[in-house]
Amino acid sequence: MGNDLVTWIKTLVGTLFGAVLAVRAFQHWAKKEWGAFITFVVGGAVAALMIFQTDQAIAILKFLGDKIASVFQ
Repeated sequence: MGNDLVTWIKTLVGTLFGAVLAVRAFQHWAKKEWGAFITFVVGGAVAALMIFQTDQAIAILKFLGDKIASVFQ
């Protein structure tokens, strides 16, 4: 039951995210705002990773946190 709800929520959020990403990316592309377009697409890729690959994203953030913490020890 709970797993079906999580899957449904991820699907809904992912669909909304994809729609907003497509519209905003097209707007930046149409206005030839290349810097904003690239930044938006890269940010969208990071956000998509957080939405769809949560466990992998947490592992990456823990790895980066450990590396940063080891620099300051």
